[in-house]
Amino acid sequence: MDMTQLVQIFKSLSEPNRIRIVALLADKPRCGQDLATELNLSSGTVSHHLNYLKKAGLLTETVEHPFSFYSFDTKPLQVAMATLSGPKKVQNFAKGAGLSDEKRKVLQTFFDGKRLLSLPVKRSKKEIVLEEVLRRLPRRKEYQERQLSKWIEAIHEDFCTIRREFIMGKYMSREDGVYKLTDKGCAAIGRTGPGWRSSRVDEA
Repeated sequence: MDMTQLVQIFKSLSEPNRIRIVALLADKPRCGQDLATELNLSSGTVSHHLNYLKKAGLLTETVEHPFSFYSFDTKPLQVAMATLSGPKKVQNFAKGAGLSDEKRKVLQTFFDGKRLLSLPVKRSKKEIVLEEVLRRLPRRKEYQERQLSKWIEAIHEDFCTIRREFIMGKYMSREDGVYKLTDKGCAAIGRTGPGWRSSRVDEA
């Protein structure tokens, strides 16, 4: 489930009449006319709310001419609740906002909170993980080797391998014990252009 779906589900339940509609449909399927009568709402208002709930994936529709009957589908809401069921899950989900489902799954598999569990073998997955490690480092245009090793070790114990992978993956270059971000490395952390490459930012 991505951020757009999650927001749409909770937004669809932020209106009192839509909650009342869901409550009735959780009991048994109903058509729009039934809902309008029971809730004392106009057919147009009920239709608007039903469309909103359908877009959020919370309703299933069965056509029995000339009526359409709606039921409450609990599964999307259960998935949304499970996604935010603990502080660590909320943090991991928020960090993945804007990521594709594939990237989010990779990060959830190989990271446990602040720690990297292991490096993937497959190159495409390894790049996703390396770029996430890079984003978690303090922002510098260059790093002393000892300093870089210390920061990487806080994420994964095998800092030598991560350093080497940064070089092999062309995220960093190394000269005289100093590691510098390449254009690819800058792009991975969302910092592009010569203006950033020439100055140091975010010392924290």
